[in-house]
Amino acid sequence: MKGRHWFVVGIVAFLLLMFAIECRLPKRFVWRPTFGHYDEQPFGCALFDSLVSVSASETYTLSRKTFYQLASEDTLKRRGFLAISEHLALSDVDVEALLSMASRGDKVLLVSNLFPARLEDTLRVHGNYSYFYFNALKKQAVSLFARDSLIWIASPGDSLAYYFYPQLCASTLSADSADADVLAIKHEVVGKNVDGLMTDTLQYSPVALSVPVGKGEIILVSTPLLFTNYGVVDGNNAAYIFRILSQMKGLPLVRTEAYVDETSQVQQSPFRYLLAHRPLRWALYLTLTGVVLFMFFTARRRQRAIPVVRPPLNKSLEFVKLIGTLYFQKKDHADLVRKKYIYFAEMLRRSLQVDLEAVEEDIRSFDRIAKRTGIDKESIATLVHTVRSVVYGKNAKVSEQQMKRLIDNMNDITRNLL
Repeated sequence: MKGRHWFVVGIVAFLLLMFAIECRLPKRFVWRPTFGHYDEQPFGCALFDSLVSVSASETYTLSRKTFYQLASEDTLKRRGFLAISEHLALSDVDVEALLSMASRGDKVLLVSNLFPARLEDTLRVHGNYSYFYFNALKKQAVSLFARDSLIWIASPGDSLAYYFYPQLCASTLSADSADADVLAIKHEVVGKNVDGLMTDTLQYSPVALSVPVGKGEIILVSTPLLFTNYGVVDGNNAAYIFRILSQMKGLPLVRTEAYVDETSQVQQSPFRYLLAHRPLRWALYLTLTGVVLFMFFTARRRQRAIPVVRPPLNKSLEFVKLIGTLYFQKKDHADLVRKKYIYFAEMLRRSLQVDLEAVEEDIRSFDRIAKRTGIDKESIATLVHTVRSVVYGKNAKVSEQQMKRLIDNMNDITRNLL
């Protein structure tokens, strides 16, 4: 396997290892109320919308239109409208719109800790706002007796109690109008100072009211956190939420997200979904880092393949063998001795400055060759005279054995020169 393949395998293995580690780490929750349709954190509404959609798949829809926009829609069919928010910020135009919607027969369900003053004055209903503290909720969660009871009293002779942590149902309502119908109350023990003594008294505060307006009605609920993912899965208390929704009397229900944070309204793209979960977020980061590193290391200039250049073959030996074979086939032993003598004489001339062609200097030449090679002077003289007789034609016929002997003797002299 090539080096770059090992690099890719290592990156993939590292990403899988980090993904497995991140998946096994404890999940971190964000305890911030958003009431978003796509938010799966504790205080989002993804689970609530899913349950309602399954229960009323044909009559439950989600919208981002304001009450003013919904009121301007031309429809003769009665509908129900739902708005969930921690602080329901309605403009005067929106208040007028929802009042007109209720007057023509629609039902409006508003779930919030705080309602606009214009709406409260019109309906003669007032809310007691309480801020949500997450640290207080954590303390209450570890206490076995820190739950408040919400009692459903809308059905005569069928009063049911549901138990929640106080931080989830801290806000209450009060009505100055005799037309207001109390749907649910909060039962809590309040300490009062009577003549210097602290006594516990039971207090009942409405948390859900229904106020008739024209042909329809407006329902106010002061416990929005109960409609979140955390509230739905808190024991069997989901039944309390569906009792409130049952006040819509089977009307098509439209939930508007126009009054929640804009970040909660945006549908999450695949990257938003990955970034919303810590293991997937780190897997995405590591993948991008690996891709960048891969591009960095593979973007370097690579040397192109160097062609294999074979060294030139030495044909000298092959040529010599070929020439020798020709001479051997022709049986021209004398000519082969002549060729060897020419090479032999040239080598002596270059090595000892001896010229064998100068016959008058044979004595001095043989003496120098003998001193340099250590061979007997008479043997050298005999060899040279014999070879000369062959070279100059006095002994044109030379046998094979004589040729080998003459060439071997000349080779012995040249070897001793080296």
